[in-house]
Amino acid sequence: MVGVRVNRDDTASVREIASVQKIDVLIDVVAYTPAETQRLLTEIDGTLSQYVVLSSADVYRNYGLLNRTESGRPDEGPLDEDAPLRTRLYPYRAEPPRAPEAADAWLDQYDKIPIENLARAMATPWTVLRLPMVFGPCDKQHRFGWAIEPMLANADMVELPSAWLDWTTTYGFVGNVAAAVAATAGHERAYRQTFNVTDTDPAPHRVWLDRFRQRTGWRGRVNETPNAPFPGGDAVAALDFRAPLPVCGRKLQDALGFEAPVSLEQALTETIAYEQRHETGDRQGVST
Repeated sequence: MVGVRVNRDDTASVREIASVQKIDVLIDVVAYTPAETQRLLTEIDGTLSQYVVLSSADVYRNYGLLNRTESGRPDEGPLDEDAPLRTRLYPYRAEPPRAPEAADAWLDQYDKIPIENLARAMATPWTVLRLPMVFGPCDKQHRFGWAIEPMLANADMVELPSAWLDWTTTYGFVGNVAAAVAATAGHERAYRQTFNVTDTDPAPHRVWLDRFRQRTGWRGRVNETPNAPFPGGDAVAALDFRAPLPVCGRKLQDALGFEAPVSLEQALTETIAYEQRHETGDRQGVST
């Protein structure tokens, strides 16, 4: 296997390397803003057998309700690929906009909905994969740190708000998500298709808490109160947890016969081990 390194923004070099190395499938894992993705697709369209772009479950209308940018009642789940999408774009745009030189300025232009539309306009066969919240080794957001850390510390009690424990969303173990991405590469039945990626049924946080409790043997107590601090602080507390994100991945399973290679038990074990090895970093709680 040949490894090459190229600046994604140098789109001509991306096209040249794809030609020289005879690359058939490009899997785009960092398609964050429409403008830079459009430049890349303009350069490579028609030169590949398939373009696979990683999107997110944040495209769904329920995510806008969660962030209080949409109005109305949440859509009932599980949300399949035809579920309503957000009508308000750029879910992380700040007011006023971030300074251009800021490290996170790109968030003002982030949105997967227009990026999906750019992919679907290609002549090259495309595949859109909507990912859940990915957890496990190398999860820099430590999405389950709120549950695992007190258990590893043998805390007598953990205090959590009821709204957080009751919220149902969709997580995916990193090894299973990677396997799903690989399963679509070069697969003709994935051409010009949009798939949700899941490996377990959506579940409320209290179920995940019990799963980690069983794997760690933690015997502490959960103090569930409406006013307890939210994992992730004020930004997470401001969300509307009446809007769930239960995503359905049946289409990928039916079309490609995808089966998650890593069991839930192994995923929990590896996630706990990762938290044991690494200090926790910047957690955003519900970012996809």
